[in-house]
Amino acid sequence: MSRGGEALPIAAGTVLERGDLLRIVGPEAVVQNAAKNIGVIVAPSTTIDFVVLGLAIFLGGLVGVLVSFSVGGVTISLSTSVGTLLAGLLVGYLRTRLPYFGRIPDGAISLMTSLGLAAFVGLTGIHAGPIFLAAIRESGIGLLLGGMIVTLLPQIVGFCFGHFVLRMNPILLLGALTGAQTVTAAMAAIQERSGSSVVVLGYTPAYPISNILLTTWGSVMVVVFAG
Repeated sequence: MSRGGEALPIAAGTVLERGDLLRIVGPEAVVQNAAKNIGVIVAPSTTIDFVVLGLAIFLGGLVGVLVSFSVGGVTISLSTSVGTLLAGLLVGYLRTRLPYFGRIPDGAISLMTSLGLAAFVGLTGIHAGPIFLAAIRESGIGLLLGGMIVTLLPQIVGFCFGHFVLRMNPILLLGALTGAQTVTAAMAAIQERSGSSVVVLGYTPAYPISNILLTTWGSVMVVVFAG
């Protein structure tokens, strides 16, 4: 038995929920008969549901462009990235309830995760490299130290508060912190190092909130300081 990709213990007190997967082993006729009384057969597949994937990206991006609101006379849009993110969260939720909906093989997900980690590190270096030394010469070493403090301090405070006050699971907490920083590559690195997908549970709720704030807060800050 598994739920959300994680194995469930087979015990007398285990309660099944919609979306749980049961792997049944036995003669084909017996398995087919049992499946009729249990639910829909979710057979292993190597194909990707590009229809659902494409529609989610298109409709999510469209909603991100169309949805906007005003703050202090400044119009703020969700943007295509936030709209696509929200569509992905919706599809992911539907998949937990309907395992045969929007299929993407585990191998493809693993490839995209690993490729995303490598691409993020490489692109960060490519974009930051040409202007790094020029920025240091112009603004001094204080710019580098200030950036380190601004980046690390919220993470340290968040980790201490979550670990010592909220008593959160360390892997779950680290996932939430990477989501708060909107760094998918860091989440993938923690998942690879820990060998557990629990980190995704902490990353998922924090990431969309931070991404929305990251997209909209710049405009809000401009309004605040301009006033």
